[in-house]
Amino acid sequence: MTETNISISNKALVKCGAETIASFTEGTHESNVCSTMYETTKQGLLYYTFWNFAVAKQSLNLLAETPTDAGFTYAHSTPGDVIRIKSVFDTNGDSIEDYSVEGQKIYSNTQTLFLEYIQDMDEQYFPVFFIEALVSKMAYEINEAITGIGSLSDRLLNDFNIKIRAARIADGQENPPRNVMPAGRLIEAHLGNSSIG
Repeated sequence: MTETNISISNKALVKCGAETIASFTEGTHESNVCSTMYETTKQGLLYYTFWNFAVAKQSLNLLAETPTDAGFTYAHSTPGDVIRIKSVFDTNGDSIEDYSVEGQKIYSNTQTLFLEYIQDMDEQYFPVFFIEALVSKMAYEINEAITGIGSLSDRLLNDFNIKIRAARIADGQENPPRNVMPAGRLIEAHLGNSSIG
């Protein structure tokens, strides 16, 4: 079954022992609470971890404007689906450290920029481990407004903590490990590389 904002909200409502909904606009208390909390909860969960499944890379559009900050030469617009910026890099793939993010723009001294970022995504593309974490987070966020039972929140928070740990582990196993940096001189020497002087 393809997940939607409604199906995820309904799973959260079930965790709270509440009635499910057909839409965010049906006018029930449950639908009003879910429609208020859902998008912020989803985007927050996407923001707080650099999820492999949500990473996108894109070239940025160069803007004609001149940056007001004299320390920068170029202005680029960011994509509309950016949740969180992971890195900015040039055409050689080298990371750019000297830049400033202001609203939907990035100012830098590099004419051609690329962005690696966490993107806002449609629910149908969420892996199951993220859906489980989002359901648990949503249940925790809506519980008191829906049920008024504060003691249930402790159990829901514990459930969320378990699910988010499992999700981060699963997401981290999606890609093979990478060397963060080349082996240093001490490691090369330890491995017996006689060319080290």
